[in-house]
Amino acid sequence: MKTSARLAFASSAAILLATACSAPVETGGETADAGEFIPDIPVENIEAHIRFLAHDALQGRASGSEGYQIATNYVASQYRLLGLQPAGDEGGYFAAVPMQYMSPVAEAGRLVIGEGDEAVELENGSNLIVSAHPVHDQASITAEVVFVGYGLSLPHHGYDDYDGIDVNGRIVAYIGGAPDIMPSDERSHQQRSSTKRANAAERGAIGYIQISSAPTENYSGFAARAISGSDIALGPDGAEPAYNQLMVASGVSREGGEALFANADMTLEEALEQLQSGEPASMPLNVTVTLEQETTRELYTDYNVVGMIPGSDPELADEVVVLTAHLDHIGHTDENGVSTTGCRSNNEEDRICNGAVDNASGSAIMLETARAFMESEAPRRSVLFVALAAEEQGLLGSEYFAFNPTIPEENMVANVNLDMPVIVYDFADVIAFGAERSSLGPIAERAAARLGVTISPDPIPEQNLFIRSDHYNFVRRGVPSVFLMTGFSSPDPRWDEGEGFMGFLTTHYHRQSDEVDSDEDLEILYEQGAKFANINFLIAREIANNDEAPTWNEGDYFGEFFGGNR
Repeated sequence: MKTSARLAFASSAAILLATACSAPVETGGETADAGEFIPDIPVENIEAHIRFLAHDALQGRASGSEGYQIATNYVASQYRLLGLQPAGDEGGYFAAVPMQYMSPVAEAGRLVIGEGDEAVELENGSNLIVSAHPVHDQASITAEVVFVGYGLSLPHHGYDDYDGIDVNGRIVAYIGGAPDIMPSDERSHQQRSSTKRANAAERGAIGYIQISSAPTENYSGFAARAISGSDIALGPDGAEPAYNQLMVASGVSREGGEALFANADMTLEEALEQLQSGEPASMPLNVTVTLEQETTRELYTDYNVVGMIPGSDPELADEVVVLTAHLDHIGHTDENGVSTTGCRSNNEEDRICNGAVDNASGSAIMLETARAFMESEAPRRSVLFVALAAEEQGLLGSEYFAFNPTIPEENMVANVNLDMPVIVYDFADVIAFGAERSSLGPIAERAAARLGVTISPDPIPEQNLFIRSDHYNFVRRGVPSVFLMTGFSSPDPRWDEGEGFMGFLTTHYHRQSDEVDSDEDLEILYEQGAKFANINFLIAREIANNDEAPTWNEGDYFGEFFGGNR
């Protein structure tokens, strides 16, 4: 261990020891009727957790870092102090998440259109990107190319890019986006690359090419960066199943796409016009392509931290309510102000993105929700608390846990997720993303109302937040889920000056100023974190104690599409 790392660890250990040895703050007691119990989460506890997790010694808690390891040990020690049962791997609190740094070998990435003297080879890093591959170290495939429009199958909307098209053993080419024929949150799901990869792999494709609308002069800068760096992903054993089938992943500029269409029955422009009119434009492109890739990788392990409160009702105890909050953040910039993880610092003396609001606040609230459960009557269902890894790298910790849970998958009946409660203003409402999709919506409304708070609909649907936090991976497993965040209806006059949610998003999000005792006009209101924790407990407690488990609303797309995974 380097000297600086030892000092960081020693500093963090000292803070952890001081926190662990301090006497717990008493909370309000239960009323005679346990059903009426409203917790009184101590403000001091919320502040203590946030101050530890957002301390400089943790260096921004990036995936794979020593700072993140310190954070996981802190959470595990808190679970132990509270008396939560270990629910991770091998009887402990830690659940391994296989991870990797992967990099494409730039000179090995090739895309050759056609054969013989008329073949056209694109330039990797200019009009071509051959991506690093999560599973295969090396691959070379030669196959016919089939254009599949958006790459989507939407029979419930009367639209299917794969209708009448055979892609088995072939390479598919598609464009980004999705037809504008569905609600925004479903559209967000459909236009994800993972959705399109799954569609292609299920039908036997062996590789894919995403055609960009950007001309090469604009595409080349992005392409050069894409093939020169490394990406963080789930390790080969945890990668999307589609990658086992799709051996090469690539993208091309607008001109690259036009070259693919050279022998087709219509031009790329004509195909795009047909798609924009709402009609599929899928067709064989009458061309054979050779795609090659080579990937180097470094494997490592992150950890989710998992603790459980067993249910008290013999008939319901096997059912599990899962409460989640991501523990990681995005680390720090290097001495040149550069970050590979998204940290943005404009301060040469402070290069750490501490993540006090994102998401030390959510982690603190989850820990204090667990404390409230331990100090109240035991829940009928079991309650699982999961501090999640690598959310900032693409929801990876939750993806691995949702598909490889440490409890029987069929036992998970609900997920309540906390991500970036913006506790910098006196919030009067809470947004519960996904509330309208299941019976969790009325539960959230009742819980918030008991504390004088309302539930508001998604005020920024264009941000696609429903699919951008960890609950989404539980939705993909068919589990009714909500994602809680502070709302926009604030009585604080600072709201008019941009100091509410959007003020945080535009000024402090993923920046070095997201820290405690910030010098840049960010004041964390710990009492608002305590209020949020009270609401979170009431939601989770009602789910845990209701006679019936949560259900998807009839006709809901996500319930019908993913419900078969249960």
